[in-house]
Amino acid sequence: MKKFLIAVVFLCVLSLLPLTGFVAARSYRMPRGLDPEEGVSMLQDLEDVPLDEIQKKLDVIEQQRLEALARAKRELKTQEIISLIQAGQLSYRKALSDLYIAGDSLMAGLEVYNILNANHIFAEVSASLHHLESNLSKIVAKHPPILLLHYGLNMISTGDAQLNTFIRNYTSLIRQLQDKLPKTRIVVSLLFPVDRSKAVSPEFGRIDDYNSALKEMCTTLGVEWLDSAPAFGGSTAFYGADGIHLSASFYRNNWLVHLIRELEIGA
Repeated sequence: MKKFLIAVVFLCVLSLLPLTGFVAARSYRMPRGLDPEEGVSMLQDLEDVPLDEIQKKLDVIEQQRLEALARAKRELKTQEIISLIQAGQLSYRKALSDLYIAGDSLMAGLEVYNILNANHIFAEVSASLHHLESNLSKIVAKHPPILLLHYGLNMISTGDAQLNTFIRNYTSLIRQLQDKLPKTRIVVSLLFPVDRSKAVSPEFGRIDDYNSALKEMCTTLGVEWLDSAPAFGGSTAFYGADGIHLSASFYRNNWLVHLIRELEIGA
Protein backbone atom coordinates (compact mmCIF):
# COMPACT_ATOMS: atom_id res chain seq x y z
CA MET A 1 0.00 0.00 0.00
CA LYS A 2 2.78 2.43 0.91
CA LYS A 3 4.62 1.76 -2.35
CA PHE A 4 1.40 2.36 -4.24
CA LEU A 5 0.86 5.73 -2.54
CA ILE A 6 4.46 6.73 -3.15
CA ALA A 7 4.01 5.89 -6.83
CA VAL A 8 0.85 7.99 -6.94
CA VAL A 9 2.66 10.90 -5.30
CA PHE A 10 5.44 10.59 -7.87
CA LEU A 11 2.97 10.64 -10.76
CA CYS A 12 1.19 13.65 -9.28
CA VAL A 13 4.47 15.51 -8.98
CA LEU A 14 5.27 14.74 -12.61
CA SER A 15 1.84 15.96 -13.73
CA LEU A 16 2.11 19.14 -11.67
CA LEU A 17 5.52 20.30 -12.84
CA PRO A 18 4.49 21.20 -16.44
CA LEU A 19 1.57 23.21 -15.09
CA THR A 20 3.71 25.13 -12.62
CA GLY A 21 6.03 26.01 -15.47
CA PHE A 22 3.11 27.21 -17.59
CA VAL A 23 1.26 29.22 -14.97
CA ALA A 24 2.85 32.48 -13.82
CA ALA A 25 2.49 33.01 -10.07
CA ARG A 26 0.91 36.21 -8.77
CA SER A 27 1.74 36.36 -5.11
CA TYR A 28 -1.36 38.01 -3.77
CA ARG A 29 -3.89 35.62 -5.27
CA MET A 30 -2.38 32.23 -5.93
CA PRO A 31 0.01 30.04 -3.96
CA ARG A 32 3.24 29.08 -5.65
CA GLY A 33 3.39 25.75 -7.47
CA LEU A 34 5.48 22.84 -6.23
CA ASP A 35 9.19 23.42 -6.75
CA PRO A 36 10.85 20.51 -8.63
CA GLU A 37 13.67 20.11 -6.09
CA GLU A 38 11.15 20.13 -3.24
CA GLY A 39 9.21 17.38 -5.02
CA VAL A 40 12.25 15.15 -5.43
CA SER A 41 13.31 15.70 -1.82
CA MET A 42 9.80 14.89 -0.60
CA LEU A 43 9.72 11.62 -2.54
CA GLN A 44 13.04 10.57 -1.06
CA ASP A 45 11.69 11.03 2.44
CA LEU A 46 8.43 9.14 1.95
CA GLU A 47 9.80 5.68 2.88
CA ASP A 48 9.90 6.69 6.54
CA VAL A 49 6.53 8.48 6.58
CA PRO A 50 3.34 6.89 7.98
CA LEU A 51 0.58 6.10 5.50
CA ASP A 52 -1.76 8.82 6.75
CA GLU A 53 0.98 11.42 6.32
CA ILE A 54 1.60 10.20 2.77
CA GLN A 55 -2.10 10.63 2.07
CA LYS A 56 -1.99 14.19 3.40
CA LYS A 57 0.96 14.98 1.15
CA LEU A 58 -0.91 13.45 -1.78
CA ASP A 59 -3.95 15.62 -1.01
CA VAL A 60 -1.77 18.75 -0.97
CA ILE A 61 -0.18 17.88 -4.31
CA GLU A 62 -3.58 17.17 -5.86
CA GLN A 63 -4.91 20.49 -4.64
CA GLN A 64 -1.91 22.29 -6.12
CA ARG A 65 -2.42 20.44 -9.40
CA LEU A 66 -6.09 21.45 -9.57
CA GLU A 67 -5.27 25.06 -8.72
CA ALA A 68 -2.56 25.20 -11.38
CA LEU A 69 -4.89 23.69 -13.98
CA ALA A 70 -7.67 26.14 -13.11
CA ARG A 71 -5.23 29.02 -13.30
CA ALA A 72 -4.01 27.89 -16.72
CA LYS A 73 -7.61 27.77 -17.99
CA ARG A 74 -8.29 31.28 -16.66
CA GLU A 75 -5.16 32.64 -18.30
CA LEU A 76 -6.13 31.10 -21.63
CA LYS A 77 -9.59 32.68 -21.35
CA THR A 78 -8.26 36.13 -20.53
CA GLN A 79 -5.74 35.90 -23.36
CA GLU A 80 -8.62 35.04 -25.71
CA ILE A 81 -10.46 38.19 -24.56
CA ILE A 82 -7.35 40.32 -25.03
CA SER A 83 -6.80 38.90 -28.52
CA LEU A 84 -10.40 39.72 -29.52
CA ILE A 85 -9.97 43.29 -28.27
CA GLN A 86 -6.69 43.74 -30.12
CA ALA A 87 -8.29 42.37 -33.29
CA GLY A 88 -11.11 44.90 -33.01
CA GLN A 89 -13.74 42.20 -32.49
CA LEU A 90 -14.54 43.13 -28.87
CA SER A 91 -14.75 46.55 -27.22
CA TYR A 92 -13.38 47.41 -23.82
CA ARG A 93 -16.86 48.61 -22.86
CA LYS A 94 -18.29 45.15 -23.42
CA ALA A 95 -15.31 43.21 -22.07
CA LEU A 96 -15.27 45.33 -18.89
CA SER A 97 -19.03 45.69 -18.44
CA ASP A 98 -18.74 44.40 -14.84
CA LEU A 99 -16.04 46.92 -13.91
CA TYR A 100 -16.75 50.19 -12.11
CA ILE A 101 -14.02 52.66 -11.22
CA ALA A 102 -13.71 55.43 -8.65
CA GLY A 103 -10.72 57.71 -8.39
CA ASP A 104 -8.78 60.74 -9.55
CA SER A 105 -7.85 62.23 -12.91
CA LEU A 106 -5.87 59.15 -13.91
CA MET A 107 -9.14 57.22 -13.81
CA ALA A 108 -11.09 60.11 -15.36
CA GLY A 109 -8.89 59.65 -18.41
CA LEU A 110 -10.87 56.51 -19.26
CA GLU A 111 -13.96 58.71 -19.65
CA VAL A 112 -12.18 61.64 -21.30
CA TYR A 113 -10.74 59.31 -23.95
CA ASN A 114 -14.15 57.63 -24.37
CA ILE A 115 -12.75 54.18 -23.63
CA LEU A 116 -15.19 52.96 -20.95
CA ASN A 117 -18.82 53.70 -20.14
CA ALA A 118 -19.09 57.07 -18.43
CA ASN A 119 -21.75 55.75 -16.04
CA HIS A 120 -19.24 53.19 -14.77
CA ILE A 121 -16.71 55.83 -13.75
CA PHE A 122 -16.76 58.00 -10.64
CA ALA A 123 -13.68 60.15 -11.04
CA GLU A 124 -12.62 63.77 -11.13
CA VAL A 125 -9.50 65.87 -11.37
CA SER A 126 -7.61 66.37 -8.08
CA ALA A 127 -9.88 63.90 -6.28
CA SER A 128 -9.00 62.95 -2.72
CA LEU A 129 -10.67 60.47 -0.39
CA HIS A 130 -13.35 63.11 0.17
CA HIS A 131 -14.46 62.34 -3.38
CA LEU A 132 -14.93 58.67 -2.52
CA GLU A 133 -16.81 59.55 0.63
CA SER A 134 -19.09 61.96 -1.29
CA ASN A 135 -19.86 59.37 -3.96
CA LEU A 136 -20.22 56.37 -1.67
CA SER A 137 -24.02 56.19 -1.89
CA LYS A 138 -23.96 56.56 -5.70
CA ILE A 139 -21.43 53.77 -6.02
CA VAL A 140 -23.40 51.51 -3.70
CA ALA A 141 -26.55 52.14 -5.73
CA LYS A 142 -24.85 50.66 -8.81
CA HIS A 143 -24.11 47.34 -7.03
CA PRO A 144 -20.90 46.94 -9.05
CA PRO A 145 -19.67 43.38 -9.57
CA ILE A 146 -16.09 44.72 -9.56
CA LEU A 147 -15.03 48.05 -8.08
CA LEU A 148 -11.55 49.46 -8.71
CA LEU A 149 -10.38 52.32 -6.49
CA HIS A 150 -7.48 54.66 -7.28
CA TYR A 151 -6.80 57.36 -4.70
CA GLY A 152 -3.72 58.82 -3.09
CA LEU A 153 -1.62 60.65 -5.66
CA ASN A 154 -3.33 63.95 -4.83
CA MET A 155 -2.85 63.31 -1.12
CA ILE A 156 0.73 62.14 -1.15
CA SER A 157 3.06 63.88 1.28
CA THR A 158 6.60 63.65 2.55
CA GLY A 159 5.37 63.26 6.14
CA ASP A 160 4.58 59.94 7.82
CA ALA A 161 1.64 61.43 9.74
CA GLN A 162 -0.15 62.27 6.49
CA LEU A 163 0.49 58.76 5.16
CA ASN A 164 -0.94 57.20 8.32
CA THR A 165 -4.00 59.44 8.15
CA PHE A 166 -4.54 58.55 4.49
CA ILE A 167 -4.42 54.81 5.21
CA ARG A 168 -6.68 55.13 8.24
CA ASN A 169 -9.33 57.08 6.32
CA TYR A 170 -9.07 54.83 3.26
CA THR A 171 -9.49 51.75 5.47
CA SER A 172 -12.64 53.21 7.00
CA LEU A 173 -14.21 53.94 3.60
CA ILE A 174 -13.38 50.50 2.21
CA ARG A 175 -14.92 48.86 5.27
CA GLN A 176 -18.09 50.84 4.61
CA LEU A 177 -18.07 49.58 1.01
CA GLN A 178 -17.53 46.00 2.19
CA ASP A 179 -20.44 46.34 4.57
CA LYS A 180 -22.80 47.79 1.96
CA LEU A 181 -21.54 45.74 -1.00
CA PRO A 182 -20.75 42.27 0.37
CA LYS A 183 -20.87 40.67 -3.10
CA THR A 184 -18.65 43.25 -4.80
CA ARG A 185 -15.07 42.39 -5.64
CA ILE A 186 -13.12 45.41 -4.40
CA VAL A 187 -9.69 46.08 -5.90
CA VAL A 188 -7.37 48.85 -4.74
CA SER A 189 -5.10 50.27 -7.42
CA LEU A 190 -1.63 51.08 -6.18
CA LEU A 191 -0.42 54.55 -7.10
CA PHE A 192 0.77 54.86 -10.68
CA PRO A 193 4.46 55.63 -11.13
CA VAL A 194 5.35 59.10 -12.41
CA ASP A 195 8.12 60.40 -14.65
CA ARG A 196 10.46 61.84 -12.04
CA SER A 197 12.30 63.89 -14.67
CA LYS A 198 9.11 65.94 -15.03
CA ALA A 199 7.18 65.34 -11.80
CA VAL A 200 9.94 66.69 -9.58
CA SER A 201 8.04 67.52 -6.38
CA PRO A 202 9.65 65.68 -3.44
CA GLU A 203 6.43 63.98 -2.35
CA PHE A 204 6.48 61.83 -5.50
CA GLY A 205 9.58 60.19 -4.10
CA ARG A 206 7.31 58.49 -1.56
CA ILE A 207 5.14 56.59 -4.03
CA ASP A 208 6.79 53.30 -3.08
CA ASP A 209 6.12 53.99 0.62
CA TYR A 210 2.47 54.69 -0.09
CA ASN A 211 2.17 51.56 -2.20
CA SER A 212 3.71 49.42 0.54
CA ALA A 213 1.19 50.86 3.00
CA LEU A 214 -1.65 50.21 0.55
CA LYS A 215 -0.61 46.56 0.22
CA GLU A 216 -0.64 46.16 3.99
CA MET A 217 -4.05 47.79 4.13
CA CYS A 218 -5.41 45.42 1.48
CA THR A 219 -4.04 42.40 3.31
CA THR A 220 -5.71 43.56 6.52
CA LEU A 221 -9.03 44.18 4.76
CA GLY A 222 -8.92 41.04 2.64
CA VAL A 223 -9.19 42.89 -0.67
CA GLU A 224 -7.06 42.68 -3.79
CA TRP A 225 -4.61 45.24 -5.07
CA LEU A 226 -3.51 46.01 -8.60
CA ASP A 227 0.09 47.02 -9.26
CA SER A 228 0.12 48.94 -12.56
CA ALA A 229 3.87 49.55 -12.75
CA PRO A 230 4.46 46.53 -15.06
CA ALA A 231 2.09 48.09 -17.62
CA PHE A 232 4.65 50.88 -18.19
CA GLY A 233 7.45 48.48 -19.03
CA GLY A 234 9.93 50.95 -17.56
CA SER A 235 9.10 53.47 -20.29
CA THR A 236 8.31 57.16 -19.83
CA ALA A 237 6.94 57.54 -23.36
CA PHE A 238 3.30 57.49 -22.22
CA TYR A 239 3.41 60.59 -20.00
CA GLY A 240 2.24 64.09 -20.74
CA ALA A 241 4.25 67.22 -20.03
CA ASP A 242 3.59 67.00 -16.28
CA GLY A 243 5.02 63.49 -15.96
CA ILE A 244 1.81 62.28 -14.30
CA HIS A 245 -1.04 62.09 -16.78
CA LEU A 246 -1.09 59.53 -19.54
CA SER A 247 -1.94 59.12 -23.20
CA ALA A 248 -5.00 57.37 -24.58
CA SER A 249 -2.75 54.75 -26.18
CA PHE A 250 -1.37 53.82 -22.76
CA TYR A 251 -4.84 52.98 -21.46
CA ARG A 252 -5.89 51.14 -24.61
CA ASN A 253 -2.71 49.24 -25.40
CA ASN A 254 -1.09 48.79 -22.01
CA TRP A 255 -3.03 49.42 -18.84
CA LEU A 256 -6.38 47.83 -19.66
CA VAL A 257 -4.65 44.78 -21.13
CA HIS A 258 -2.64 44.52 -17.90
CA LEU A 259 -5.80 44.98 -15.83
CA ILE A 260 -7.72 42.24 -17.65
CA ARG A 261 -4.82 39.84 -17.35
CA GLU A 262 -4.05 40.53 -13.68
CA LEU A 263 -7.65 40.55 -12.46
CA GLU A 264 -8.58 37.69 -14.81
CA ILE A 265 -11.71 39.55 -15.86
CA GLY A 266 -13.97 37.44 -18.03
CA ALA A 267 -12.23 34.19 -17.10
